[in-house]
Amino acid sequence: MGYKAIILDVDGTLRANSETGVRPAVAKAVKAVQKQGVKVVIATGRTHFAINSEMLGGIKPDYAVCANGAQVVDKSGRFLHMQTMTPEEMYALVDYCEDFDYPLTFNFSDNYYAYVEYKHMRDFYHQATGHGEHIVDGEDQDRHLEDMPVGAFAIMPPHALQEFEERYGYLNLQFVSYRPGYYDVIQQNVNKASGVQHLLNHTGWKPEELVSMGDNDNDVPLMQFVGLSYCMADGSEQAKATATRIAPSAEEEGVRVVLEQLFLNGAE
Repeated sequence: MGYKAIILDVDGTLRANSETGVRPAVAKAVKAVQKQGVKVVIATGRTHFAINSEMLGGIKPDYAVCANGAQVVDKSGRFLHMQTMTPEEMYALVDYCEDFDYPLTFNFSDNYYAYVEYKHMRDFYHQATGHGEHIVDGEDQDRHLEDMPVGAFAIMPPHALQEFEERYGYLNLQFVSYRPGYYDVIQQNVNKASGVQHLLNHTGWKPEELVSMGDNDNDVPLMQFVGLSYCMADGSEQAKATATRIAPSAEEEGVRVVLEQLFLNGAE
């Protein structure tokens, strides 16, 4: 089938989690696919400001679906869609996390602002990503007076999810596991598939004309939405169970391998 776009997760998919950027061979394969007229879409939990050409190995995506679907951006940086949290959702998270000193960061348009336990959150980002330049001390809790965040990130023990649900279940917030105890917090109707649907409203593509590659639970809705989906070999169990096919890990340059099979060697 003539697929019109390939949708790629970043961390753990395009680039190995142990590395700072996309490998040259992987970037070369992505660029070669673009030259054939296939559009490249980045779909990530990262907010738009946290993606750059250096991290992507020089890849210049045609579109980006960021913040787990809350932001949709074209290649010029123009927002095609933006969905922010409500004050009630935000205040509930702050109140709960402050009660137990659970680190909490909100994803605003310019930076990640840590409203609770800034130092803990800063140290986590340094350890997990090798850099923490986007983490800002937000413990004054006034950044939202300018505009509202598109999502949040919380560090809390798994049992806390049930406790939060008992207090604030009516808000229907989603806690999507990055790994046990580390959660992207997004609104009920936000995910990578909903973000791609907003993109389809702009491009006219159909779901069956799309290929996606990802590795984690936040990729599952998109895997269910597109015509062909791949999960990296070291991905989460839920993602592997959902995907159409399994790809080699990012360490094994799985994106390059799949793109060569699908587009560059004439396999399909």
